[in-house]
Amino acid sequence: MGDLDMQEKDTDKLLHSLKKAENFQTALSETRDYTLDNVLKDYLNRWLIEKNITKSAVLKKAGIAEATGYQYFDGKRNPSREKIIALTIGLELTLEETNELMKKTGYAQLYPKLPWDAVVIFGISHRLSITEIDDYLYHEGLKTFGE
Repeated sequence: MGDLDMQEKDTDKLLHSLKKAENFQTALSETRDYTLDNVLKDYLNRWLIEKNITKSAVLKKAGIAEATGYQYFDGKRNPSREKIIALTIGLELTLEETNELMKKTGYAQLYPKLPWDAVVIFGISHRLSITEIDDYLYHEGLKTFGE
């Protein structure tokens, strides 16, 4: 994932560019490639290559409809936190990889003191499928991925 890290622009530099830009179009063009939705798109597509898996397979494992899921991979639609976590399960990322993706894309990392997050942490750590994690969530009276 090192290539992507090199492409990321420091948040302070982005802030400086926005403050110093002479007009909105200049500011927008200088920062567009570094917005969170583009970072997410880049990360998702790099993980596809690294894990040698297809978008279709990831979306099936994540329980996400292909029409919606392809928009996430293309950067045309921004997924919710729960959908990103579902995508990480579909990509079979480790807990550490999942939290790194969450951090890099501006979403809250999984937090073990939150009941929903605790179930998901258990599921990811034990390599459970989205359906198996949903079963645990349902039995705990928590929102499932499918809701």
